[in-house]
Amino acid sequence: MENGVIICIDDERVVLNGLQSQLGREFGSQYSIELTESGEEALSLIKDLRQTGHEIPIVISDQLMPGLKGHEVLKLIHQVSPSTYTVLLTGQSDFEAVTEAINHANLYRYISKPWEGNDLIMTIREALKGFYQEKQLEEQNRMLERHNKELELLVSERTYELQNEKAKSDELLLNILPEKTASELKENGEATPRYYKMVSVLFTDFQGFTQSASVISPLELIQTLNECFTAFDDIIGKHNLEKIKTIGDAYMCAGGIPTENTSNPVDAVTAALKINKWVKEWNAERSKRGLESWEIRIGVHTGELIAGVIGKKKFAYDVWGDAVNLASRMENSGEIGKVNISGTTYELVKHTFTSTYRGKITAKGKGEVDMYFIEE
Repeated sequence: MENGVIICIDDERVVLNGLQSQLGREFGSQYSIELTESGEEALSLIKDLRQTGHEIPIVISDQLMPGLKGHEVLKLIHQVSPSTYTVLLTGQSDFEAVTEAINHANLYRYISKPWEGNDLIMTIREALKGFYQEKQLEEQNRMLERHNKELELLVSERTYELQNEKAKSDELLLNILPEKTASELKENGEATPRYYKMVSVLFTDFQGFTQSASVISPLELIQTLNECFTAFDDIIGKHNLEKIKTIGDAYMCAGGIPTENTSNPVDAVTAALKINKWVKEWNAERSKRGLESWEIRIGVHTGELIAGVIGKKKFAYDVWGDAVNLASRMENSGEIGKVNISGTTYELVKHTFTSTYRGKITAKGKGEVDMYFIEE
């Protein structure tokens, strides 16, 4: 038995034999022609065929039969095999039965008895064509639905990946630039440098770094600097300061940018004291392990400056102005283990910290400048 089965239903054996003869000559090489003498027998056969994986493209049924009428059989067949095309043979114009079959049994056509052989063959051929076209369309729809689901999954996964990449990119950008500046840069493609009236700039520098660098390996040097600067990052982050950059062993940060505030002088001095304390404790631990100490100088100055991002490549947030130069001089003119501040900064923090006046100290390129040591 071939996979495709054409079923004929009629209570008259002679009619069944005629159908088998005509259909067999035309379609017998491709389809099995099965004969049943009642609707009940046909339903049982269909059940068995479906269980064994056979396709039933067409069922041809007589209308007037004992028991189940043709249109009733076709309605039941349609319930168990919805894709099967049905053809009704009727010896009289039973429009009500035909209408029922059209509406509820996927009726392809009804043919009056006695039928013309060519008419029957043409009807069955067209019905077979329709059956397999619909089957192909259903398969294409299933494939399309499967591909759509796969595409939706792929899009969802890619969207998730892109969101993660964007989050990483944003996080990286925020590690390079202040949040406000990064947002302006993303929105406008540029960030306009801004003037700030009061910013406290903090510089640190390790004494004798060049000599230390000559006696330890480059890897150990970088690891040691990274240990220090990571600690400095943590400290200034807790005191509302913005890291500007590192240059060799020098570390620079500032308070009051990019968001202006009036607390930056106290914030900067507090952070400077904590950095100094951390370095002393760190050196004590290094001494226990027989390692060389790295002594530090720290300077702070408060003044006006310009801050922002310039250029188109390798964006970096930076500051410009005389306040930057004076803060650098505070560090250069300081002493190991001391926080050296300018007279300007002193006036803004004198009610918060105890200071020792050093007098007017000559600062390179700046002449004599009032300087103070902050007492710990």
